[in-house]
Amino acid sequence: MKKKIAVIGLGNPLRRDDAIGILLLQYLSQNKKKLSKTIDFIDGGTSGLNLLHLLGDYETVLLLDAVDFKGSTGEIKKFTVDEIKNQKIQLFLSTHEPDFLTVYALLKELDRAPTRLVIFGVQPKDISYGTRVSQEICSFLPTLQKQILEEIQSMTKSL
Repeated sequence: MKKKIAVIGLGNPLRRDDAIGILLLQYLSQNKKKLSKTIDFIDGGTSGLNLLHLLGDYETVLLLDAVDFKGSTGEIKKFTVDEIKNQKIQLFLSTHEPDFLTVYALLKELDRAPTRLVIFGVQPKDISYGTRVSQEICSFLPTLQKQILEEIQSMTKSL
């Protein structure tokens, strides 16, 4: 039987703003008392195919990641896989190989895909090599943390 909800943070802390998914996950984990007890928090790092065995265990997966959707630095957007496919949006999900949509397609073929998958993408400024998040993302971080907490609280009330 599948577990209810996974919040997975993706990112590479050695690629500056690419670490945003992990930073948001850490914040949510520290504030988990404000969220449903049915949520598992998972640091997906740069896992790629390693996520295959995890994702199939959940009904709902909420993914946090740096996503280049050509928005303003620090902007957050919520995407479903269907929206991405239907609009043929070219997204670059962080620096992970293979990309997450490939992993999701494999899960669909194996009939193990989550019932619901939502991607929370944050527009990065700089994903060059380095261990510090850009000043712009740092300045947006408190707002992003609050926004993602509220989004997940709202989404999980109906689950």
